[in-house]
Amino acid sequence: MTILRYTYIIAIFFCASILLTAKAQNGNSIFLQSFQYDKRIHDFGTIQEKDGKVSHTFLFTNKGSETVTINDVNAWCGCTTAQFTKEPVRPGKTAKVTITFDPDHRPGKFSKEAVLMLNGGKYYTRIWVKGNVIGMKHPVTEDHPYAYGSGLYMSHRVLPFPPMKVGEEKDMRLLIANDNKETITVEFIRRPNNRVLQFPQKIVLKPGESKRIYAHYTIKKNYHYSRYILLIPKVNGKELQPLKISFPPTL
Repeated sequence: MTILRYTYIIAIFFCASILLTAKAQNGNSIFLQSFQYDKRIHDFGTIQEKDGKVSHTFLFTNKGSETVTINDVNAWCGCTTAQFTKEPVRPGKTAKVTITFDPDHRPGKFSKEAVLMLNGGKYYTRIWVKGNVIGMKHPVTEDHPYAYGSGLYMSHRVLPFPPMKVGEEKDMRLLIANDNKETITVEFIRRPNNRVLQFPQKIVLKPGESKRIYAHYTIKKNYHYSRYILLIPKVNGKELQPLKISFPPTL
């Protein structure tokens, strides 16, 4: 099977799933009471993020007179996935729906709905999983991969502004973190000393703290060549490796 054909088939199934879900949202589907779950809500209780994914299997019994087929289980969020019985469920028979929740980077309480689309969207039913995630400490390098020295980490080594026209303004986001056990004050020295660039001159970071800051720039005139500014972070009087902010020629 070619990649193009495989992609086409996936797209068809994806669109079909959207259409089935839309039918339920628009009120065209009917809640199928005879397709009875063993429980409506499963509470995982308190779980640890470090322990990884948790799963629960719901049992559905067809107590009606019509065969029921589960076409899809839409859990809405990428953190929640579902596996379910694909075979038609005849009257009196049972189906399984397993809901898996991934707590990675999701501390705190959660409640996730899963909608079962039945018989081509003619019917639907709903279940929920909920719980409370105790978060874990993640390595600073997950979101701040670049070490500048003295326990200072950032999300970029180079912060590249896109091509812009004269008069245009742009913000570029930078994540900065302190991986020390003490509070640090970070001062930024500009080379060259460009004042058009708006950037914090000084940042105080508590132990383990991360902040989101922005570099703001307005193009004042045409430039036919690439330019850059070095921001030298200074911690406890020590100059560290520079952060480079680059600008392409203007449009």
